[in-house]
Amino acid sequence: MRRDPSDGAGTGDTRPADLPTPVPSDGRDAPRLLLVSYHFPPAETVGARRPAALARFARDHGWDVRVLTAIAPSPEGVDAGLAEASIVRAEPTPRLPRLNRSAGTGASAASAAPARTPLASVRAVAKGWVWKAGMELLVPDPQVNWIRAAVRGFLRGPDRWRPDVIVASGPPFSGFVVAASLARRFGVPWVADYRDLWSVGNEYWVRSGPRRALDRRLEQRVLRTVTTCVTVSEPLADALRSTFGVDARVVMNGIDRRPAPSPAGGPTISSAATLTLAHTGYVYPGKRDPGPLLDAIALLGPDAARVHVVFAGDDHGIVRAAAERAGVVDSVTLLGHVSAEKSWRIQVEADVLVLLMWNDPRDAGTYTGKIFDYLLAGRPILLLGYEGGVAAELLRTRGAGVVGNDPETIAARLREWLAVKDRTGRVPAVAASALDGLYREDQLSGFLEILREAAQRGTPGSRARTATTGRRH
Repeated sequence: MRRDPSDGAGTGDTRPADLPTPVPSDGRDAPRLLLVSYHFPPAETVGARRPAALARFARDHGWDVRVLTAIAPSPEGVDAGLAEASIVRAEPTPRLPRLNRSAGTGASAASAAPARTPLASVRAVAKGWVWKAGMELLVPDPQVNWIRAAVRGFLRGPDRWRPDVIVASGPPFSGFVVAASLARRFGVPWVADYRDLWSVGNEYWVRSGPRRALDRRLEQRVLRTVTTCVTVSEPLADALRSTFGVDARVVMNGIDRRPAPSPAGGPTISSAATLTLAHTGYVYPGKRDPGPLLDAIALLGPDAARVHVVFAGDDHGIVRAAAERAGVVDSVTLLGHVSAEKSWRIQVEADVLVLLMWNDPRDAGTYTGKIFDYLLAGRPILLLGYEGGVAAELLRTRGAGVVGNDPETIAARLREWLAVKDRTGRVPAVAASALDGLYREDQLSGFLEILREAAQRGTPGSRARTATTGRRH
């Protein structure tokens, strides 16, 4: 769900003025925050971005921050931006095998048919069944083996530091179980940060009916002790309120600043004679469909040869199949998995960025993290997805892109961009003002207010439990 930056989009620093340092409940100089997140730097996953940014932002605004994570330190990975002494890294126990569902092809669509032996096909099918079984049987998720290790790892720390408030970021939602357990042990409030929803409103996690019902009962139980829930959009917050009766607030993801790409030392993906579109990231089977775009290219007739789409990321063979059906394999390049740096370069160099989302009302509350990366790149965005959703509304109100799901409508837009490029040599960038108020720090200031409220509110009986927990250091 991303996952830094100084603006490649050409805007100035919009960092708000420092918030006043909150007053902790016991009169200490700084309030104490424990952030529980399975994903955290050095991991480069999208899921690590929001918790890492929150930890740094809270520290910069006077909070005493500790992080509990499963990710091991690495000198070659992304810098967490925090002193390593403030991060507790608990290894999941026992270590479960990690299964990846796909691998990048690293080839053009015209030559991307990998040879697969019968044995390899059998292994791929078996791997898929094992993956599905793991997703179905491991409760609440495949990171369940981290729960006990995380709780014990934190309680056995070298000092007797204790938080004023705990925030857990999920998925995975095993972290919510960890946070609820530690909150009960310390007698402090905890906040659930939903980057995606869990048992309701998350159609990307395919589960059986019984498993979905089990997840809902478990989520209801975990949320009995939560002080506040936070999520990324109002439709998702409303789903939490109506289903679980919790206090739910909205803190959007935001734009992470990053430097402009370093000189490539080679050809760029775009040229003056070609309209180049680019999609970076995962293509979800059955939900994010590149077909309408590729069908639109086919409608261009002779001009189809002047439009090229680059796909960087795992796609399960979906793009190649759609290109073959549309008869436009020569207009598509599949790069497979690429580094974060190369993905960023592709975004900046494209004429137009393609954002694939699910064209269904059930996706109305989804802000994919990619939309903020795309906004920073400063290129206009073509969204294929639900026209009544929050992502579509953001692009329309900001003048940052267009929404289309009908091949004829998309083809008309492609002709307009081709005409502009013929006249000027470049599709105009998105106005810098479109990014105002959307940077990560603009959103996180509200998150700190929520955490301060939670810390000041406390939990029933917390004072009595504090007296028996031990002296604070």
